[in-house]
Amino acid sequence: MLNLEVRKKIGGGEVHRLDGAAITIGASSGNEVVVRARGVAGRHVRISQREGGYHLDLYKGAGLISVNGREFGGGPIGVGDRITIGEATITVLLAQPHLLRALAESPAIAEAPSASPVLPATEVEFRDLRLTAYRICRESGSREELATELADFLDTALPPTEWAVGEFSLSGFRPLASTFRESPALPPSVVADARGGERLVRMETVSGTLTLVVEPPRNGSVLLAVLVRETPRLPARAVLFLEEVVQLAGIALSSRAAISPPAPEKPVREEASPGEAPSREPTGAETVLRQTDDLKVIVETVEREVIDRAMRRVEGNQSRGAHVLNISRGSLIAKLKEYQIPDYRYLRRERTRRY
Repeated sequence: MLNLEVRKKIGGGEVHRLDGAAITIGASSGNEVVVRARGVAGRHVRISQREGGYHLDLYKGAGLISVNGREFGGGPIGVGDRITIGEATITVLLAQPHLLRALAESPAIAEAPSASPVLPATEVEFRDLRLTAYRICRESGSREELATELADFLDTALPPTEWAVGEFSLSGFRPLASTFRESPALPPSVVADARGGERLVRMETVSGTLTLVVEPPRNGSVLLAVLVRETPRLPARAVLFLEEVVQLAGIALSSRAAISPPAPEKPVREEASPGEAPSREPTGAETVLRQTDDLKVIVETVEREVIDRAMRRVEGNQSRGAHVLNISRGSLIAKLKEYQIPDYRYLRRERTRRY
C-alpha cells in the first residue's frame, strides 16, 4: 500500500491511496496519479516495488526533480520523503509493499484467503491477453455471446474492476453483459463526449474512475462499447489494451456480418436504391481479419490503425502522440516509419491558415 499526499501551488492537498507493484505520476490522464501543475510532464516519474521497498525513477526526457530539497535522479524513497516536481509537492505518507513472506510464514492461518490477481505489466503478458481476446472475437456466434465472454474475460484479466460490455448509440449506452453490482449509469457529460467522437472518455467519481471505450465508427450508428469502473485506476497500458480489444471486436462483428449470405427473400442488388447509403469499403484491418488467422499480422494491422488515428487526432505532434499511445517518442518515430503513416502536421498548418 502506498499513500501519497499531492499539494500544488494553487489549491489544497489530496491523498491518493494506491495498491500496486508500480504506479506512474504525471499531467496526462493516463497516469495512476494525475498532477496538473507547471513543470509536470505528461508522464514524469514511476514508483515501483523493489527489494522490499519503493523505488522512484524518472521517465526519459522528464525534468529533474528534488527529494527533501535535494536534486534527485532516481533511487529508493520512504515514508516522510517530500518529492518536488515543478510546482507540485508529493509527500509519502505510507510506503509498505505486500508482505508476501510474512503471509507465507504465518502458521496461525489455516486457510489463507486467495491473493488478488496481479495486473499484467509486461508486453509478453499483454500479448497473451490479445491472443485470448482475438479467440473470443473469432469464435463468438452473436453480439450477446461476445459481450458475455468479453465481460468475463476482462473481469478475470484486469481485476479488481467492474465491467459492462454493450452497445453505444445516439440514445446512450445499453449493456449486454455486466459485472457491475448495480446497473451502470453513465453521466450525461460522458455520453455527450462519446457522441462528439471521443473514443475514450474518463471521469472521476466517488466510487472510482468511470471509463467508456467506444468502437471507432463503422457501418450504422450502433457501436460496440466497454464501460469499466476502475478501482484502483488501471495503468495506461491496460487502457490502451482496452482500445485495441474494442476495435478488434468491432472489426470481427462487422466482418462476420459482411460475409454472411443474404436472406432468400431479399435478393442481392447490384445498385443501391434511392435514399440508401452506398456500401462502405472495408478497412485494412477488416480485410486482413477475413483473409488470415495469423495473429501477428492482425495485431500489426490494428496497431497501425490505432497509431494513425492517434496521430491524426494530435495533428502530427509526435510528443503528444507518444503520450497518448503510452510509448516513447523514439518508438513512435520508428513505428511511423515502419508503417509509413502520413505526416499529419499539415492539418495544423491548414488550421492556422484558416484562422
